[in-house]
Amino acid sequence: MKKLLTGLCLVILTLAAQAQIKKVTIQGDIKGLGDQELILLNVDQSTIAKVNAIAGSFKIAADMEIGDMRHYYLYAPSLGKLGPSMNNPTISFFACSQKIEIQAAVKGKDMKIITVKGSPCGDVYHKLYDNLSANKELDIAAKPYNEAFHLYNNVEKSPENLEKLKKAGKRIDELYREQREQILNLIPKHRNSMPVAVMASLYAEPGDSIPKIEAFLKQFDPSIQHCYYLQQIKRKLDRIKAVAIGQQAPGFELKNLDGAPVNLNAFKGKYLLLDFWASWCGPCRKENPTVVKAYDNYKAKGFTVLGVSLDADEAAWRKAVKEDGLPWTQVLNDKQVGAQRLYDVKAIPANFLIDPQGKIIATNLRGPELEQALEKFIK
Repeated sequence: MKKLLTGLCLVILTLAAQAQIKKVTIQGDIKGLGDQELILLNVDQSTIAKVNAIAGSFKIAADMEIGDMRHYYLYAPSLGKLGPSMNNPTISFFACSQKIEIQAAVKGKDMKIITVKGSPCGDVYHKLYDNLSANKELDIAAKPYNEAFHLYNNVEKSPENLEKLKKAGKRIDELYREQREQILNLIPKHRNSMPVAVMASLYAEPGDSIPKIEAFLKQFDPSIQHCYYLQQIKRKLDRIKAVAIGQQAPGFELKNLDGAPVNLNAFKGKYLLLDFWASWCGPCRKENPTVVKAYDNYKAKGFTVLGVSLDADEAAWRKAVKEDGLPWTQVLNDKQVGAQRLYDVKAIPANFLIDPQGKIIATNLRGPELEQALEKFIK
């Protein structure tokens, strides 16, 4: 690693400290794409521009942010839909100049980059990433893992094949831990490197601990704190702090089973369990009887529950409420309202116990912990 760091010291970039919206021209050739549509997407997958390629050649001119090192994507709808899939209909790149040239190729239903010119920040990023020894080992370990996965899932679910899969998976996990450590080791000597900040944010993210997130962010020089991915971590930190124990519960309004609006503030004056769940979530359904019992035991003492379902299927939500006998107010999450994001809920079941003044006093109470908390707070 010392050789790698020494060799890269002179090429690490310190990018401009302010956001920069510029007119960017992206052109190139994608072999095998033909005359199909090509869409330029922002990092959040929102559409920036569309163009039809001509025999694979394309040219797009659009206003783009070139100073915060976010990912941009070129998407070919003819290759498949966006989202989790067995194929990859997109290629990603960094835009840190106003003229970018991309050479790529379609292989089957995948689009793969061959070269990108005019992206010096991307050049540094990929040189750093490709030179991590863990990544080289990951490339090697991927083949036996994929073979073991295929054997167990598509040939025979035998104990022997399961053991092969576990062994190959364990090696992959070990290498990801090594990758994380190697990336974190880059930071002290490259505090003003946005490529390192991007890599660390994506592959060595500090989790949900407020002290760990704050320590992670402080490692980077103020000159690059505007980096898109560092800003995302800062926003996450703000969300976590906003719903920490002792904070006022953020308000929202969602519709109940009858389609009527329900405002969180309407529950002030009672102890409230704000419960995030879904019909398809097995652990949530398993936990529901515990919550019903607590509700029955403490409702006469000023306790109630507000269920926030993350269901996309409204019929399934209604059916689950009936099947599980949930007597309290139920509302359906709305992505535009963003109650799930407001409370930084990434996994369910998740809950927040709120006191009569609207302050969060406990979180993620499971099993007997819920009644123990209610016994403690409700006199």
